[in-house]
Amino acid sequence: MSFWGKVLTGFKALLKAALALAIFVLAEYVVFTVFALLQIDYKVYKGTYNTFAAILCVAAMLIIHKICSKKEPLIRFNKLSIDQVIALIIIGMGMLGFVSIYLIVTDKIAESMQPVEEAMEEYRDNVDRYVDVPQVFIPVWDSFLYIITLSFIVPFSEEFTFRGAVYGHLNRVFGVWVSVIMSALIFGLMHGVSVHVGYALVCGAVMATCYYLTDSIFASVILHMVFNIFGSGIPNVFEIDQLGIPASIANKIMLTTNTACMIFLPISVLAIAYLVIVKRKKEAVRKLAGENISFGQAEDKEETVEVSEVEAEE
Repeated sequence: MSFWGKVLTGFKALLKAALALAIFVLAEYVVFTVFALLQIDYKVYKGTYNTFAAILCVAAMLIIHKICSKKEPLIRFNKLSIDQVIALIIIGMGMLGFVSIYLIVTDKIAESMQPVEEAMEEYRDNVDRYVDVPQVFIPVWDSFLYIITLSFIVPFSEEFTFRGAVYGHLNRVFGVWVSVIMSALIFGLMHGVSVHVGYALVCGAVMATCYYLTDSIFASVILHMVFNIFGSGIPNVFEIDQLGIPASIANKIMLTTNTACMIFLPISVLAIAYLVIVKRKKEAVRKLAGENISFGQAEDKEETVEVSEVEAEE
């Protein structure tokens, strides 16, 4: 392929990835428009709003996968073994440990740097469910729906988009590691808040790497679920006033969880190394199987030639 042919191919891959991102944003805009037409305040019913947006996004990405998988699958849905799932849960906990350390360090920096302090305040407002609307105006069922969606549905919508469609299109042209970095950078920037971008980029790279190592989008979904459950889901449960959970108990649980996740951080490195070993073993088995098939085909050809020679002599 010529230089300009490669440039054109790369441009097409970037365009397809950008189209997937546009559809991701469009799904939320469609739900926003419907809520506006029905005069429903999406800030009050944020759980309902996020649920519809996430489900619509998942449906859209599955359609993209179907359209773009004629020659090879755009998104890979291979099954995971039990040991892989356990390794992924450990890695997810390790990601939370990294984020805890990241936020602690950022908080320390914020004490002496005004711009960082402002960024931290913006970050806290961004992750606070009740910053725009007092909790008293929000139905309890919507608060629970918000937690369920954030923990179990949003991971599917974001992973199908960023590690599925975006990474998938890029990987077809730019290769694995360039695509891992590019998709992680896009994932980080799409989160929009300066402090959020930093750890979202690192976590995006880890999730894309695990997706590559397992050949299964379910790997990154599991990582995302673990991260969201312990990082956002459980903390939001403690914030629901109607449950009456004492702040002292909630703080102790969260402190214990954060400490445990920090301990899991070095262990998660070993878990990633384990996934690497498993992938190499599977590739070795496939290669050996391919060589055996090729050898068998060669033997068949030799037998055919011998039979032909005998028939010719007769």
